[in-house]
Amino acid sequence: MAELRERYDNLDGLRVISCLAIIGMHIRVNGHYEIGENAIEIVGSWTHLVPLFLMISGFGMFCGYYEKCKSGEIDLNIFYTNRYKKILPFFTTLILVDVMMDRTFAHVIEGITEATLVFGLLPNNNPSVIGVSWTLGVIFLFYMLFPFFVYLCWTKKRAWASFAASIVLSIFCANYFFSDSFVVEGFSDRHNFLYCAPFFIGGGTAYLNRDTIKRCISRHRCLCFAGCASLIFFWYVIPNEINNFDTMMLKNLILFLPWLMYAITVDSKILSNKVMKYLSGISLELYLAQMVIFRFVEKAKCLYLFGRGWTSFVAVWILVVAGLIAFVELWKWVSQVVFKIFTQVGTRY
Repeated sequence: MAELRERYDNLDGLRVISCLAIIGMHIRVNGHYEIGENAIEIVGSWTHLVPLFLMISGFGMFCGYYEKCKSGEIDLNIFYTNRYKKILPFFTTLILVDVMMDRTFAHVIEGITEATLVFGLLPNNNPSVIGVSWTLGVIFLFYMLFPFFVYLCWTKKRAWASFAASIVLSIFCANYFFSDSFVVEGFSDRHNFLYCAPFFIGGGTAYLNRDTIKRCISRHRCLCFAGCASLIFFWYVIPNEINNFDTMMLKNLILFLPWLMYAITVDSKILSNKVMKYLSGISLELYLAQMVIFRFVEKAKCLYLFGRGWTSFVAVWILVVAGLIAFVELWKWVSQVVFKIFTQVGTRY
């Protein structure tokens, strides 16, 4: 397991860059900064980095559990217990903070439901207690269904066929099922698991073909990097909708899958270093808690210390990230103290 983590450390960098960019996007959306129309459009587009998170999650799960699941070595009780242990304590803390700040019965109901981590199964899923938690709902559904995904990707041929089928289903979702006949107004397509499935299976397919990918990219590294970089330009050029046909999922897939393939092949000091490794280890916590810390910064009246331009925007971005890191580390320390106390009490009885 340690070998696999070391082998794909560049994914830490991709995960961190995505997380920090998404935090910046939410700061811009919730703050009224005058940074220019083009900059607003570019920063706003960073919301579409979330699918890269999903793809990395798919690749990471296949790295850690695909072979074990195929061989029957997975203990499902331990597998799902570990998922809850990793996510639930911190997520529950955020829910409690949000419910105490809002103090409405609706938030209590939604908070309890979100704490189950299976809220992605809700129809027209649109959580409001921790707004960004929709991503967690989709990812946890992937955890729940992972044995089935192993079946879908049992062989490389079946994996490619499943990948193609997931793309077709996602297109059907965006262009047929996500209409007034099936969903409520304001429904977001990426909150739906079937719509997001190509990113998980895409990550898994990349894992199964990793040796071929590494051989190819290693031989043409500069050319592949140029190709990946050019895809960023084309992502902005290609419209999100062509003749009423939603292209967003395809655009994201075409952009992020090559970058994932490139990252698992090359050695990069920018993507792989101690800072990236640390931030990647708490990236989920940073992502989930970002709006909680932003609201504290807002209540402290620190959003426009230097006006409404770039200086204030960047300053708040840094302040929120620093606050997030401090909050996560404080939570770790408190949870360790509480666990130690309960352990000591338990040994007495």
